[in-house]
Amino acid sequence: MKKALSCSGPLSGLTKDPVLLTPAFSSGPESYGFGYLPQLKADGVTTCVLTLPDDGYGDLQTAAEYNVHAIRWMAAESGRKVALLGHQHGALNGLWALRFWPDLPDKVSEFVALATPFGGTAGAAQLCNVVRRCPASYWQIATGSRYLAALLAKPLPAGPSYTSIATAYDEVITPQPKASMLPGARNITLQSICPGRPIEHFSILADNLTYLLVRDALGHPGPADAARISKSVCTGSLYMPAASKAGVGALNGLLGFGTRLLVNAPRSVAQEPATRTYAVG
Repeated sequence: MKKALSCSGPLSGLTKDPVLLTPAFSSGPESYGFGYLPQLKADGVTTCVLTLPDDGYGDLQTAAEYNVHAIRWMAAESGRKVALLGHQHGALNGLWALRFWPDLPDKVSEFVALATPFGGTAGAAQLCNVVRRCPASYWQIATGSRYLAALLAKPLPAGPSYTSIATAYDEVITPQPKASMLPGARNITLQSICPGRPIEHFSILADNLTYLLVRDALGHPGPADAARISKSVCTGSLYMPAASKAGVGALNGLLGFGTRLLVNAPRSVAQEPATRTYAVG
C-alpha cells in the first residue's frame, strides 16, 4: 500500500501537521497537481497524496484501508497528527477509516471534505437503478446506499475537527446542499459567503475561496470558520494562485477529470458490495 502514497517532502521535523490528500475517480496528481499540491507546498505545508490502483471505482471499503495505512505511517514518521483532505468520495474513504479503526481519530487533527456525498447523490442512484450495472463506488455513493447508512449510523468520532465544503452548483453531487451535509460537522456552502460564485463539482478543486477555507481549518483549532474569511475574496481572483498560474493546464486537468468520471467506468457490478461485517450493527 505504501507504493500508493507519495509525499512532497520528508515528514520528520515538521512544524505543521502534514496533509493527506485523497482523490476520487482519478490519480492524486490528476486531482491535485494543478492546485492543492503546488499551492500547499508554496505555503509551507507538507502533503502526501494517495493514488488507488482502481482510481476509486472499486469498493470504497477496500479503498479506506489505504487511508488507514497512510494515516498511521504519516503520524509515525512525522510525530504529529495528520490533516485529511478529500474531494468527492475521497473524503468518504477518510471518514470510513476514522469510523471503523479506533486508533485513528487520535492521529488526525482535521477532516476537510470538498463536494462530498455524505447524504448520497441522486444522480448515481438514478443511473444505477436504470442501467443496473455500475462501478462499485457508484452504488455506494448513491442516495440510500447501505455503505452511507453504516458510515453515518453513529455520531462523528471524537478528536478531529470536521468541515464539509460544498457548492450550490454541483452537477454531480445532488441535491445541494442536502447531499453534502455531514451531521456534526461545520457545513459551508460557497455561495453563502459569495452569492452566485460560479464554482461547480470539478472547479471546486481550483477555487480560491475553497482553498482559503481549507487553510483556515488547517491553521486554527476547530473547523473552518467563514467569519474569518475576508469578503474581498468574492471580488478577487476566482482561482487559487497555483491554479491561476497553471492557466490552460489547470483547465485541461479539470476537463480531464470530468471526462474520466463520466466515460471511464469499466469496472461495473450488478449491485452494491456487501457491507463488511465490522460495519454492521
